[in-house]
Amino acid sequence: MAKRESSSKSVTFDAMVRQIREKQFAPVYLLHGEEPFFIDRLCKMFEESILEPDERDFNQVVLYGKDTEADMVLANAKQFPFGSPYRVVILKEAKELKHIELLDAYVQNPSPQTIFIVCYKYGTMKAAQTKAYASHGVVFHSEGIKDWNLNAWIQNLAEQTFNYRLSPQTAAVLGEHIGNDLSRIYTEFQKLQVVIPAGSEITPDIVEKYIGISKEYNIFELQEALGSRNLSKAYNIMLNFTLHLKENPNIRTITMLYSFYHKMIRYHLSPDKSNDALRTIFGNLPPSIMARNVGFANNHTMPQLTRIISILREYDLKCKGVDSSNDDAELLKEMIYKITHV
Repeated sequence: MAKRESSSKSVTFDAMVRQIREKQFAPVYLLHGEEPFFIDRLCKMFEESILEPDERDFNQVVLYGKDTEADMVLANAKQFPFGSPYRVVILKEAKELKHIELLDAYVQNPSPQTIFIVCYKYGTMKAAQTKAYASHGVVFHSEGIKDWNLNAWIQNLAEQTFNYRLSPQTAAVLGEHIGNDLSRIYTEFQKLQVVIPAGSEITPDIVEKYIGISKEYNIFELQEALGSRNLSKAYNIMLNFTLHLKENPNIRTITMLYSFYHKMIRYHLSPDKSNDALRTIFGNLPPSIMARNVGFANNHTMPQLTRIISILREYDLKCKGVDSSNDDAELLKEMIYKITHV
């Protein structure tokens, strides 16, 4: 029989995972925040871990906020389990539930035989309501991974969750290409499980073949070429991008380059050049990559960087159809030419 968690608190994702695996459950849970990935992961664990498969038909119900009413949610939460120690009620898309505040009275006095899980994605519940969940259950606030820590998170995900080896450089390529879309990163590793045995190293060749990120023609390599002022390499990558705009849309390229050059500006403006300060600016990178990024910054003056940022803003608008009739390929060529001639 599962244990009921008696303490009332807000916890981290790792702590939540431990509690679920140890079957220490609270009567109510609120999973809320802007980052959907962690909420989805925890919700799936709840669905698969609280009850045995043969208990779920009669004792586990999943409701959706946009398709249900508050009184139906309450009716399900108050029912008694049948042939099981607990009844599990999961409310997904809780942000879409009208009059969600009607659940507050139940949360303040939950049934001891029900585990009630509220999944409130893409937003944060009001503080007064959150307090009720924290007083009588567990609150998890889902936040995205900061840019400076994304590569380390990808590397840890590969090693701890999927049992793959992943170099910092390959993690950086994935992070730069996919960005902070944690769900997509997770899905890409799931796909690799079908063809790549556990314990293997995920190399740039594997990334190119199965994830579709070219080891030679990707945003990470374009940044390196621009940062080192290798015009020939930058133009080759740019021309490849014009042939594969679906995989490398201009808006994403501009967004990545903006972040790349903005970090250089922050480096120049920062009076503190210590390792801790550099990690805050460039991210939690291996020493060799950190040194390379510092070198890129030192290759540019502040006037050059501010001009490049202005160019990126100009072409961001043009790619959205403002004051331009050129196609995306021509816009990309113009933009890279201007950046390399600042």
